Amino acid sequence: MRRTLDEAAARQAIAATAREIYERHLSGATDGNLSVRLAGDRIATTPSGVHKGRLRPEDIVITDLAGRPLATRGSGGAQRKPSSEIALHLEAYRRRPDVHAVIHAHPPLAIAYQLAGGRLSEVLVSEVVFACGQIATAPYTTPTTPDVPAALGEYLACYDVILMERHGSVTLGADLDGALGRLDALEHTALIYCTVRMMGGAVPIPPREVDRLYAIAHPVAPPYRDTAKACPAPEPTGQGPGGVEEARVVAAVLERFGARSRG
Repeated sequence: MRRTLDEAAARQAIAATAREIYERHLSGATDGNLSVRLAGDRIATTPSGVHKGRLRPEDIVITDLAGRPLATRGSGGAQRKPSSEIALHLEAYRRRPDVHAVIHAHPPLAIAYQLAGGRLSEVLVSEVVFACGQIATAPYTTPTTPDVPAALGEYLACYDVILMERHGSVTLGADLDGALGRLDALEHTALIYCTVRMMGGAVPIPPREVDRLYAIAHPVAPPYRDTAKACPAPEPTGQGPGGVEEARVVAAVLERFGARSRG
């Protein structure tokens, strides 16, 4: 059950989670950003440009729901700015009243698998249904621009785990532990998928069994499993960066390389 954190607890939790993400190589030093929804229409978020492994609670920036800073004085008296991707977080909170924590990270294996033409939306192992639900991949948008929340809005309304082409991931949760757990599950799933692809590939779980898994893991159907909801497809269909044509080319190269290495 979600517990709304007070400001002091949120600062501590964000700093600790940011350090864990950095130490586990789920993002680089100044990459990614985290936020928590506070009472009183406020957001606690990581500042821009601060090393995640050295983040202190006093470095956390407090904003309103429009992203306007309310408390910005960091350690050593330095002025801190909100994350450059704060609009992405605000869009998630606007779309999802059930979400109280957002993590944007750069998990290397998940990104690499997508760049190589892999589809993390496939269900190759049952655990992904329980830990992530449907993993979606949103089309490429230029980071830190208004294009990101504009393009991801419908994805944020529907999915809890989203990979952004050539960029990173977004995981949503009722609290930071939930969002971090989904990030961890995303990268662990990518590790399995990368490994099995190098070993020759695997057949996805049949749709009927996937339906059974969702019925067990998610008794209340998520939006992306509800045909009445207009959710975007979990994989991009365009021809831009990372689109299906590029994916076909990359998959063909990988298949040829794999065939040579196995020969």
